[in-house]
Amino acid sequence: MKNPVAYQNKDIISKVFGESIRNKSFRAYGMDIPEIVEILPTNLPAVEANEMRLDNLFRLKDGTIVIVDYESTYSYADKIKYLNYVARTTKGMD
Repeated sequence: MKNPVAYQNKDIISKVFGESIRNKSFRAYGMDIPEIVEILPTNLPAVEANEMRLDNLFRLKDGTIVIVDYESTYSYADKIKYLNYVARTTKGMD
């Protein structure tokens, strides 16, 4: 009997590939960005039980979605909040 191919074969190859390109760049792919200096963990565990409410959510005539949120101050944490709004809105549009 032949050795079966692991169901997660693409994930395994991606991890091996990631480890092999440390201190290299993506220039071979036409991307002129700095070299990779660190391979970061790819597991993104999340257990959340919170309700996020944004100020306004609109669908435009062309079908695009616009998120409007008003802030009296602006911080780095707001950027994370906005990314979560985009992710949850996109997920909810399935």
